[in-house]
Amino acid sequence: EKTRRIIMYYLGIDIGGTFIKYALIHKNMKVIKKWKKETQKYETVEAFYDYLCADIYNLNEIELIGVSAPGVIDETSQVMSEAAKNVRIMYKTYVNQEIEKRLHKPTATINDAKAAGLCELKLGQGQNTKTSAYVLIGTGIGGCFCDENGAIQGHDYLAGELSCLPFAMIDGQIVSASRYASMSALITIYNQIANEPLQYGTEICERYLNNEENALKAMNQWCTNIIFVLNTITLCYNPEVICIGGGISEEQWFIQKIQKMYQELIPKRFASLVTTKIKSCQYHNDANLLGAVLYTISNRE
Repeated sequence: EKTRRIIMYYLGIDIGGTFIKYALIHKNMKVIKKWKKETQKYETVEAFYDYLCADIYNLNEIELIGVSAPGVIDETSQVMSEAAKNVRIMYKTYVNQEIEKRLHKPTATINDAKAAGLCELKLGQGQNTKTSAYVLIGTGIGGCFCDENGAIQGHDYLAGELSCLPFAMIDGQIVSASRYASMSALITIYNQIANEPLQYGTEICERYLNNEENALKAMNQWCTNIIFVLNTITLCYNPEVICIGGGISEEQWFIQKIQKMYQELIPKRFASLVTTKIKSCQYHNDANLLGAVLYTISNRE
């Protein structure tokens, strides 16, 4: 009797402040199976990584592991900055070592926004470009700049950290783009205009599409803030394409609005020169998982 040949897969892990997501990924980069669990706060590094590495299915069929994680992560996989409270315990730890000693599989770790950008570069809207940038709009803002080889890390692994991009001065302090161009910012802007405590950006989008005056004002202000960020990227890096990601990017009306405003608000002296295209990211929920695996594969080549 012939022994059954085991098909080997890749494992993607996306560590977020609310959920840890997992995916079994075929070598053709198609997701075979996904699962997730709540991110729990632990007091020790050992307990956190034990939890992270528990409940992994098909371990004997996994060839390598790609990890997407928040914060600044260097090439040794050390987490160099603190992130959300549930994952703050990861600060100064070496993610690859912690996972490899538990699961005994080759592992590589990349910042979550850079993972999403790498996914788009290799599989999505950034394919065949020499320069591309990715802006991920969520609770905060994530960013990634790529050349044809992959995500640009920068000297201190800070390249693309749009969350801290200087945006304004208030009382002598620099305030970052996350305060102005994230989904949280849209909610704050709307609530200040309408004097009404809404909690969800989706509700503001619905009101905007119904032509509610306060929502129209808030959306225009928020989109102008996003264009400020896109202009900064255009003038600093001048990529072929800037791809917008995050839940809002799945809305066609939003991408069309941003495309139109981007053309209108390019600095006048360069208006006839700029050919940078604005697109929606192609991969949404799976981008971090796929990008992390692609990063591990490229590290082994």
